Order: sequence, then C-alpha cells, then structure tokens
Amino acid sequence: MDRAERRRRIKALRKDYATFAKRCLKIKVKAGEIKAFEFNAAQEHIHNEIEDQLKRIGKVRKVLLKGRQQGGSTYVAGRYYKKVTETNGYSAFILSHEAKTTGRLFEMVQRYHKHCNPLIKPRAGRDSAQGMNFPKLDSGFELATAGNKETGRGFTSQLFHGSEVAFWPNADAILAGILQTLPDVPGSEVVLESTANGAGGIFYEYVQDAIAGKGEYELIFVPWYWQPEYRATPPADFKRTEDEEHLVKLCLNHPDGPKYSHKLTDAQLYWRRNKVYELKSRDKFKQEYPCYIKEAFLFSGRPVFDPNHTEEALIECFSPSKVYRVSPNGMTENTMGEFKVWDEPKPGKRYAIGGDVAEGLAHGDYSCLDIVDEKGLQVAQWHGHVEPDLLGDIASFIGRRYNKALIGIERNNHGLTTLTRLKDLGYPNIYVQEELERRYGEKPTKRMGWQTTTRSKPLVIDNLAALLRDGNAGIVCKETVDEMQTYVIDEKGAFNARSGSFDDRVMSYAIAQEMVKHMPKKRFTSMPASALVTADTTAGY
Repeated sequence: MDRAERRRRIKALRKDYATFAKRCLKIKVKAGEIKAFEFNAAQEHIHNEIEDQLKRIGKVRKVLLKGRQQGGSTYVAGRYYKKVTETNGYSAFILSHEAKTTGRLFEMVQRYHKHCNPLIKPRAGRDSAQGMNFPKLDSGFELATAGNKETGRGFTSQLFHGSEVAFWPNADAILAGILQTLPDVPGSEVVLESTANGAGGIFYEYVQDAIAGKGEYELIFVPWYWQPEYRATPPADFKRTEDEEHLVKLCLNHPDGPKYSHKLTDAQLYWRRNKVYELKSRDKFKQEYPCYIKEAFLFSGRPVFDPNHTEEALIECFSPSKVYRVSPNGMTENTMGEFKVWDEPKPGKRYAIGGDVAEGLAHGDYSCLDIVDEKGLQVAQWHGHVEPDLLGDIASFIGRRYNKALIGIERNNHGLTTLTRLKDLGYPNIYVQEELERRYGEKPTKRMGWQTTTRSKPLVIDNLAALLRDGNAGIVCKETVDEMQTYVIDEKGAFNARSGSFDDRVMSYAIAQEMVKHMPKKRFTSMPASALVTADTTAGY
C-alpha cells in the first residue's frame, strides 16, 4: 500500500464518528458477543443532539437523561476514544459513581483500543490502574470513581464524561471542582449522564435548568421505547389494558414535544408488561425505563408522597384569579405580588391558615401562609421573603380578611416571633396546641402555635398523604404540588426537601389541613373584602 492510498483509507475511516464506530470499534453486546459498534436508535438520537450543539456553539455541554442499558456510556466512551487517538494534546476524563462501573468503562476503552484498525491505532504507553495514554500524541484517557469532594481536581482534560451523576456522593462539590479545570475552549466537551435518582440534587437541577434554557447545558432525553430490543412477541389473545391504552395516547401526544412522539406497538407493550411483572412494580418500571422526562424523576428516589397521587393532584391545579401585594393596612393587585387568591372570602364561611416561617433573608428559605376553607379546599397562599415580625402583620391582615381565620403558625425557630407579633396585634383566633410529648402523670401544657417535632411532623404529613390518596387534598396551587414531588425520605428516615429544593409550601399546607380539624364552631363576622383593598400601588412588602 503506497502512502497516498494509506492516507485515503485513514481519511475514510476517520470520516465521521458513525463510520469510525462501525469500522474501527468493537463492543460486547448483551448476549456476550463481540460485534462492530453500530449506533442503535437511542445512540443515533444522542449523536444528532451532540453534533447539532457542536456545530452551533463550537463545543459540547450536554445533560443526558436516560433509562437503563440504552448505550449512553458506550457512545460517549467511543466518541472520546476517537478524539484522543486523532488529536494531539487531548485528554479525556470519565468519572463514574462506583468502582465496578469505572472498571467496566475502562474495559470498554481497552476493548476499543484492542480491536481498533491498525491503520489508525496509535501506540499506547503503559496503562495505569484506570488509564491509558498515547505518548506520541501526548493524549490519553483517565477514569476514576466519585469519592470525596476533591475527586478530579488535579486532572486537566478537554473532554469530560460524568457517568451516573445523580448517584455521586458530594456531586455538587465534585462537579464544581472538575468543571473549573476544564478549559472553556472550542472543541471541549462535557456530557453529564445519568438515570434519575429522585426529584432533587445537582443532576436534577442541571436537567431543570436545561429545560428552562438557563446556561449552556442542553438536555438529551432517551425514552425506553426507542430501544429496538425492548419488544416481545405477544400471545394471540393479547389485549391492551386501560393503563396501556392511556400510555399509547400519551406517547402519541408526548408531553415533552413531538420529537418524542411514538406509536407503541403490541410487541412493545407486551415487553413492558413482562418487565413490570419482573420488577413487581409499575412505579419501579417508570423509574428504570422512563417514558417522559418528569416521570423519570417522580418515580425514583424515596418520595414521601405517592407520585401517582401528586400527578393526579396536579391535574386539579389552576391559575389564581387575582394576585396581590399585601401591606398591614390593605392590598393592591400586582402580578408580581406574593399573595395569590383562587377564591375570595365568603360571608359566614370559616377558614384556617397554616404558616411556615423562615428567617426572612432575600436569598434564603421562603415563608408561606396557606389559607383553606372549612372543607379543606385551598383558597389563597402568601409566599415570599419577609422578616418574621412583619409576617405577623401580613398574617393578621389576611386572617381578618378571611373571617378571622384560625391561624396555626409553626412556632419552631423564627415562628415564635411571628406568633408574638400576632398576639401583640390582638389577633383573636390563634391556634393553641396541647403538648404532645410529656411524661406520664404530667398535666398537659398548652402553647401558642404549632410545634413541629419528630412526633407531630409525621402526623400532619401522613394526614396530607392520606388526603392526596383519597383525592381530597384540595390543592389548586401548582407550586405546592411541585414541592410535594421533591419531598423525600432522607438517609436518616426523616421527611425533608431534596437538596436544592424547598418544602415551605408543603409544611404550611400540611399545617393548614391540621387546623381544619381544630376550627372552632363559632362563626366570626366577616369583614367586607372591598374595605381591605386600597388604591396605593406602592404599598406592601
């Protein structure tokens, strides 16, 4: 072979990644065979999305949300192998969530190199424990397992693949360190890939930011039904269930847009049915093999509230009829206000308010007041940043407007300041709680406000979960349901918002529903709503 022919063949092999993969790379398929790497439907989608961004902005910044065994890591590892074996000075860094996965990915890279066409296969230096280098090109691979917060800080690369990011310990700190070492230059690539692990955490935040169009990172989502092997021959008497018919309609009108629309076949539905039986859970299937983006997160992790119930509650939500800015003396309509109203106060009707109080810092947690009627239906909500004593003024105004509603403010921490202010203002209907936790023989003590403890918190949260299950939660605020979907059981068994999420609406609403049980029988005289609306557009907090 003369030099010109050699160059022609090498150029043909390196024409593009799809050609390179098919002619130069080998993979081990699920049956255990070694075969040429040809993109499946999911990998074709991933490839098109990455190449599109590369052409538009000159680099790759992608978040890849996928189901199980769809070939995302195989695609990225092959892509990076091509780049480091044809480019001087290029380094690739792959970081996975566990040592077993790191080892498997390294074996994949070694297999690529072992079977690569001799015409373009560079001479490798001596492998490190989890790495491969090519001395003549001054390029190579490094693989590691996510561990402490300093992982990866000492390694500079142009190509980074984070594998199963949602399962990394200290994921936010690790990513912050690694991404600072990555040069922000043309040709650099970052792919943060993972299956979902609950609605919260750094990977979830990257996905949500990508959906919202914040920053450079763009989302790639791979639904399960694009896998050609996810099919099974149905029996002659196969008949679709109601759930399956619903799924077919959903996929035809996909919630994430027309590019994901798909007509599910009986073979795909039968495969799904068998997999649900194997997993012993339809919810587990949704976690492992998501159909749409939101489903991936809702049915993973350890949610406190059943995702099926919160999804049903979300359907009942609608926009408020009015939005106000509130001051101690009145309120004005303002679309940027903190007070959303779905139903104005009705004469003779009883109401209750649950309150969760934060410190009041502009960038800290929010304070929230939820107003429900005597049937437990959400009628209004105040949500914003304000000092605890001023929240007392706002609560007093809203409470009087809603027929002197029974107010139950969580008295933990800053809530005591709010309650003290309510008392100083002479508010007539503050909830007084009988102490739940006392020694045997002690007389019950009563204290103003609701005390959240390890005993009382499960009571109100379990009550809210039961109302959701029975379809009686009465929620109309979409943001309340959103917070419920990121409310989880942590590693200590406690109920809390996922990292990066909030739970102030969850707690205020749970307390409000508890207050419904304690409403006094006396009906207070209502104050005309018109008397409490001012024309001052500058008033309020």
